[in-house]
Amino acid sequence: MLIANMSPRTMAKTTDTGWLSHALVEDEEGYEVEGYDADHSKQFWSWSKPAKGGFSFPVHLKASAQFHKDFVPPTGKKIAMVDCGHSENHPHIADSVLRVADLVILHMSPTSGDWERIVDPEDATPFMDILRRSAPLRATRVMPPTWVLLNRTVANASSTGYYREEMTKEGYEVFTTVIPRHERFADSIGAPVEGASKTAFGALVTEMKKRGLLPVGKQEGGQ
Repeated sequence: MLIANMSPRTMAKTTDTGWLSHALVEDEEGYEVEGYDADHSKQFWSWSKPAKGGFSFPVHLKASAQFHKDFVPPTGKKIAMVDCGHSENHPHIADSVLRVADLVILHMSPTSGDWERIVDPEDATPFMDILRRSAPLRATRVMPPTWVLLNRTVANASSTGYYREEMTKEGYEVFTTVIPRHERFADSIGAPVEGASKTAFGALVTEMKKRGLLPVGKQEGGQ
């Protein structure tokens, strides 16, 4: 399957993608991950290099409007983790990735700034409209399942519940698991990732499995 990690702008998307990828690799299901950096910043790809994060899985450069033409869907428990270019600045890349995505994770912090960029941007396309316009170009003719991951959350802050409710009103599914504001995550790009399954990202993998968003059990092939 292909998981597209997306956001209109910088919303900890690359950090989340790196940690979630490692949590998948560490999970008891034995997921195999292959990364794709579809962002011109090349940060996910750079982080994976031996001199930096030394990821145990490959990350390919793929910031292209032709992503959907070149991508070969993985089978079984192999998961393609795509760090997609910001939809606000690179809509052609976002459109291409959405044509073949099996699941979209929309990364956002529970703030008014992130909410506006997603729902009511001043001079850009609302993210839900981007999702909807992908439908006619997809094999299923429906937009991909999309879940919001709230990150940089503060313990006991009312903003988390408030924006969870607001995003639900906008028609989004929102994960129960949240990613807390933590120096361990904030300053992790460029360094090895260890013990991801024991963090909130491990809890996220568990939630995704329970919700039927990830392949589980014996796989006989296929997505």
